[in-house]
Amino acid sequence: MNNLIEFFKKNFHYFLFAILLVLSFVMMGKSMAYSKYKFAKLCQNTIGPIQKNWAEMMHRFSLGEENDHLTQQNIELMREHDNMFVWKEDTTLTMMSNTDSLHPKSMRLYDYTYAHVIFKTTDQAFNYLIIDKGSEDGISRDMAVTCPQGVVGVVSDVSEHFSSIIPILHPDSRISATVSPINQVGTVVWEGNNPQVAYLENIPQHLEINIGDSVLTSGFSNIFPKGLLIGTVKEVATGKNASFLTIKVKLAADFNRLNTVYLIENLYKSEIDNLKANFKNE
Repeated sequence: MNNLIEFFKKNFHYFLFAILLVLSFVMMGKSMAYSKYKFAKLCQNTIGPIQKNWAEMMHRFSLGEENDHLTQQNIELMREHDNMFVWKEDTTLTMMSNTDSLHPKSMRLYDYTYAHVIFKTTDQAFNYLIIDKGSEDGISRDMAVTCPQGVVGVVSDVSEHFSSIIPILHPDSRISATVSPINQVGTVVWEGNNPQVAYLENIPQHLEINIGDSVLTSGFSNIFPKGLLIGTVKEVATGKNASFLTIKVKLAADFNRLNTVYLIENLYKSEIDNLKANFKNE
């Protein structure tokens, strides 16, 4: 016992230094949410394998194989929705030469895959998710991310085996949306604090918006297909700018219980982006 006490006395300053160092990192992380977010992204390749192994173990204990099978079945069904295709009428020349071409023909515009969430935050100023798939699995930046309940966010950064996602619960998130049934286009943003609530901006005050109306993706961003559920109108009020309404939206996705996500790729995004780049800012 005396030897142990002497050991601690002799090396006291080393232990004190280590304790203070750990405390300083903890305090810095808690007081600087954005720094914590950036640090986590930098450490993605280091902590990713650990998180992935843990997530896989938990996944096996929660009927993972059966869930994956159901997820794949869901993807096959979602791939056949009309909003996955561009529907085109045949030209007059084609119609004259093909008697079976009177029906619109489809071109697949979007395709699905899925991944598991291995890390997430929901209570920070700058929230993010990390999934267990990366460039090796065909994941790329700006892919849309959803879950069975609704829209989640957009892929932000991709490494070989992992990807990070900026969810709706992030100040940089901007999702083009419409309110059904009036189909007025606005933008869904998050103002912090509540992981269940976002706001729909740029909706003119003269329009009639009702509590319970659906807020859906507009399809104008080349990221999200049209008609995906973002949430429902929870509250409507006159905004600070008298020309627009302040609309509170209850988000459809439950971020606290998020486990499996769907990733949607616009197969022609680069082609469309190239056309957009040709437009000059007036």
